[in-house]
Amino acid sequence: MSRFVLGVDGGQTSTTAAICDMEGRLRGLGRGGPANHVWAPGGIARARRAVKMSVGQAVRAARLKDVTFEGAFAGMPGPEDERKARAIEGAVAAKRFRMAPDKVNALASVTAGKSGVVVIAGTGTITYGENARGEAADASGWGYLLGDEGSGFWIARHAVAAACRGYDGRGEPTLLSCKLMAALEIEDLWELYFLVYSEKLSRPDVAGLAAVVPEAAAEGDAAARAVLRRAGRELGLAAGAVARRLRMHRGAVKVGMVGGVLRGSAEVRRSFRREVRRHAPNAVFAEPRFAPAIGSVLLALKLAGVRLTSKVLANLDAASAQVGAK
Repeated sequence: MSRFVLGVDGGQTSTTAAICDMEGRLRGLGRGGPANHVWAPGGIARARRAVKMSVGQAVRAARLKDVTFEGAFAGMPGPEDERKARAIEGAVAAKRFRMAPDKVNALASVTAGKSGVVVIAGTGTITYGENARGEAADASGWGYLLGDEGSGFWIARHAVAAACRGYDGRGEPTLLSCKLMAALEIEDLWELYFLVYSEKLSRPDVAGLAAVVPEAAAEGDAAARAVLRRAGRELGLAAGAVARRLRMHRGAVKVGMVGGVLRGSAEVRRSFRREVRRHAPNAVFAEPRFAPAIGSVLLALKLAGVRLTSKVLANLDAASAQVGAK
C-alpha cells in the first residue's frame, strides 16, 4: 500500500500544498487562498479554508481517496497559536502532524533540515535559526510599527522620509522624490501625505514603493544607496544576533537569504554580507534550495521517520522545480 506525506506553506497571498511519496517524489500539488491575519475576525476560519482547499486540490491531483498521511507539516504565517494549530490539524488527516510558523519551513528550504540561519525579508522581515542541538532562536519580526528593520516597508518608509527631507531643504535633493511621484502617478510630494494618512495606500502598497529605491541607487543617488546599505546592515545584524545566541557564530554557519528585498538589491546583499561577517566571519551564504512547500514536505518526511538520503533530496529538488518559485 502506498504511503504519502503532506507539506503546506501558508502565505500572505496564497497557500500551497504538496503531496509526496516516501521517497520525496511529487504526486500532487494544490493552491488555496491567503492564510494571513489570523487574529482578524474570521482569520482562523479563513486559514483553515485555505489549507482545506489547497490540500483538497493536491489530493485530487494525486488521484487519492481517503488518504491518511504518514506525516504532515504546515508552515503558517505569524507566531504559533494553539487555536490555529487545532483548526489546521482538523483539516488534515495525518498520523503525525506539526504546525509551526513559516520561518521553520523557510529554514528547511535553505538547509535541507540541517542547522543554520534564514533571513526572510519581504514586506516584513524575520530571522530564524536552529543549531545542531535542536535549539532555536529568532530576531526581528516585531512588525512594521515596532521593528521589521530592513524590510520592504522599512525601506519604503525611509525612502519617503529622505524624499520629504529633500523637499523641505532639511536634506540633499534626491532622485527618490521623482521616482516615488512617478510610481504613484502624482505631481507633488504632498499628495503622498494625503494618500498615506487617508489610508488610501495600504501597508503592502507602501512596501511596494521600495522597488524604486534600487533604481535610484543604480543612478547614483546617495540617499537611496544609504537606505539600502542600512537595510542590509539591519538584516545582517539580525542574522548575527541569531547565530550568536545559538553559538554558531564561530563556525561555518549557513545563512540563507529569502525574500524580495535580498533578491532585488545588490547593494542590500553586499551590506548584508559585510555585516554578517562582522559577527560570524566564516558564514556561508545560500539561496533557498527548495520551494517553501517542499521545505514543509522535507519536515513531514522527518516527522514520518524517513532518512533524508541523497536520493530523497534529489527527488525533492525535482519536486521543487515542479512547484515553482522559491
